[in-house]
Amino acid sequence: MLAHIYVTTYINSYRFQMTTLNDYGALLLGSRLRRLSDQLHAGVDLRYRDAGVTISSRCFPLLFLLRDNGPTGITALAAQIGQSHPAVVQLGHTLIEAGLVTESSDAKDERRRLLAVSDQGQALLASMQPIWADIRSALDVALDGDMAPFIALLQRTEQALQQRPFAERIAASKAAREQARNERSSAVDIIEFSAEYGSDFKRLNVEWLERYFYVEEVDHRVLSDPHSNILAGGGRIFLARLDGAVVGTCALIRVDQRRFELSKMAVTGAAQGHGVGRRLLNHALDVFKASGVELLYLESNSKLVPAITMYESAGFHHAPPTPDLGHYQRANVYMEWRP
Repeated sequence: MLAHIYVTTYINSYRFQMTTLNDYGALLLGSRLRRLSDQLHAGVDLRYRDAGVTISSRCFPLLFLLRDNGPTGITALAAQIGQSHPAVVQLGHTLIEAGLVTESSDAKDERRRLLAVSDQGQALLASMQPIWADIRSALDVALDGDMAPFIALLQRTEQALQQRPFAERIAASKAAREQARNERSSAVDIIEFSAEYGSDFKRLNVEWLERYFYVEEVDHRVLSDPHSNILAGGGRIFLARLDGAVVGTCALIRVDQRRFELSKMAVTGAAQGHGVGRRLLNHALDVFKASGVELLYLESNSKLVPAITMYESAGFHHAPPTPDLGHYQRANVYMEWRP
């Protein structure tokens, strides 16, 4: 019984610890800010209800702007608050029904409607000064006395995103990343295998296999003697060098007179994301096309989604394997290249 309790406690405490939004950092900043906003609004609304204020705290940005700027149109209010025109219209209706805001026509343009704080609204705002003092004090305590820097950071962030929308910034980051990758890829040179690179060929493939699967007997045999198992039969091995270091490899293995197998594709982890695999694949395709051999195929695994996506984009198509293939236990995907 005690052993059962110990095992259950171990499993619950260590093996199945659930991730939280905090584990994703900046990627889920919007969700965390939304959660924080909901918590702040809920706390303020509860304090308002205790004081007899029936409207939501979400209405007060509109009231503040109208109090400080006088009668204002919906479009200008929406721009200031950062909400859609229909959302601000709905807020306005809520405040008008509560008797806190009035609506009138613009003297210069009767089609334009202006909102203004009513006398009842002015009285409410004046009466809430003590409540707001409590809210400011509570926030200051929650932020360890650093509320001013926090507010300043929010203002800078909002101004930056107003000057350049976030979607544009994401697109710019993508363009910069792709440019850096292309520049890095252009520094990659592809060379033919020679005996001096035997250890690199084996190292890269073993590293890749141990990262995703395990080294099978057929892998040991081919990687330990690539000359006998690949080159002597009319195959080719290619290596990718970056800054003088061998960072990737792939092979064309001659199966018979009409078929090549694209195999032993591996890129070291530190060099991934620089287009090394694509450079190797394109080079192998060029060599295959020049060979006059009829068919190029490969075997892979369905969990290697980035690799399969790369193969598909290069012209490989999924197909049922022929009965004489399937010599890798890990392989559950068969693809053929079709120009």
